[in-house]
Amino acid sequence: MTDALRRPIELKSAPAFQIGDLAVSPAIRQVVYPDGEAERLEPRVMECLIALYRAEGIVLSREDLTAACWRGIVVGEDAIQRVVQRLRKVAARAGSFQIETISKAGYRLVGPASADEGARGDAPSLAVLPFANRSGLAVDEGFALGMAEDLVHALSQGVNVRVIASSATARFRDKPITDYPATGLRLGVRYFLGGNVRRSGDLLRVTAELIEAASGAIAWTQRFERHIDEFAQLQGDLVTEAAAVLGATIYKLEMDRALRKPSNLTAWECIARALAAIREYGAESLMRSISESQRAIDIAPDYGFARAIHAQTISGAYLSISTPDPESEREIQQHIDRAFALDPDHAGSLAAIATASAYIGRPADGLPRALRAIRLRPGHGLAHYAAGVNSLLLSNEQAGLGHLDDFLKVEPESHLHYITHAWRGISHARRKDFDAARGAFDAAFQLYPGQFIALLVLTCLEHAEGNSAAATKHLTSARELEPSVTLALSQARIGRFFAGSPQLDAMLVAITQLWPMVTNEP
Repeated sequence: MTDALRRPIELKSAPAFQIGDLAVSPAIRQVVYPDGEAERLEPRVMECLIALYRAEGIVLSREDLTAACWRGIVVGEDAIQRVVQRLRKVAARAGSFQIETISKAGYRLVGPASADEGARGDAPSLAVLPFANRSGLAVDEGFALGMAEDLVHALSQGVNVRVIASSATARFRDKPITDYPATGLRLGVRYFLGGNVRRSGDLLRVTAELIEAASGAIAWTQRFERHIDEFAQLQGDLVTEAAAVLGATIYKLEMDRALRKPSNLTAWECIARALAAIREYGAESLMRSISESQRAIDIAPDYGFARAIHAQTISGAYLSISTPDPESEREIQQHIDRAFALDPDHAGSLAAIATASAYIGRPADGLPRALRAIRLRPGHGLAHYAAGVNSLLLSNEQAGLGHLDDFLKVEPESHLHYITHAWRGISHARRKDFDAARGAFDAAFQLYPGQFIALLVLTCLEHAEGNSAAATKHLTSARELEPSVTLALSQARIGRFFAGSPQLDAMLVAITQLWPMVTNEP
């Protein structure tokens, strides 16, 4: 990334852009303030403004600025500071940004923190570029051209990325992009998806790659290869698989980006941080998730998606680490109702509040909303997850497994797979298919060994089959992960996972009988 951000800036070819209400025209070195008054900046000042803007909040060292704005010519510290001071005067007048000094690191541009639409933020944007026909054969031209249109449609079925229309990138078919940062600024996108088609003997090869606009770096790449007789199937496979992987891959990149950002977070970035916190499962990570989702609400109180994610995070903690409490359930329901009132047609909000409804034991409320989210955005993984959990809690375990399996397919790189496999194990256990349950829990353990919920359920099913030693071992392991957990909370968890299931009583008996043997508690 540093190499791309150090690329020398050419004012004549740099595109115009906005920082809040400040209009910037690099080619004529002009800025127009919110009051309409224009000012012409010195070349170095304009170049440094562009360098800091295209870095998107990343700290630029003095060496980075020297390379981009002075073309590597050695300049004194005073020269850089004079330019930064000049930019701070522009920033103060515009009210649209600030230039921060990061001690012993460099400088970065940050925008104003406010609760307006801009502070909400949004999912990152992506441009799908025309795929290149490297075969040189006319028969492959239509295939290459169709890739962009099909990928735009497939990616638009999720909620983790916003895809711009393919008409905006059609001109790059004959003139490939040479400056990704500048083109990204011009199109307003953070990522590009491109690729090529090539024949090799009887094989047709398609390569797809995800490129970060700010740096020009390849963030993901994958090659697909089929026999020429499978030509038609190849396009469908590529579109389906690429769209599934890309949505989750981009969201993981965005979560990591939000976690690195020290300040001036948007509500959407706080949501990303909230969901990143549950890449591990436990009281501490759940509390961090709640804190970040509350922060999103503080930034944008009328942002329905933020309210929905907050309902999901606090209900997740309630499900996992709280004994039954009607007052807590009422509070969560209030967040659900508020989120739905603010944004009843947002697939992400519907999926989150459907999940929250399941977690507080109201799956009849949650399932219709989860199914609506799927209809709105079939590629949104959380919608399938929510439908799966709500279905199994309504004792339709077969449908629940189908939805959970769909989640694994539409978001194959999601960080929530370990939780999904745990729910698959619970669903199998509710059906008394204990071998399948063990297999699902094994998959969960491979992704995250600290699965105390899986250990708790395994304790019950081993006890049901008379495997006392294995049951005791699992409960001991669960207690080692959570030494402060009480019998009452363990019983509450089992009651929630097996609500409405014929297996519930046997599961509660198992925990109750084994608990004193493992804990030495009466």
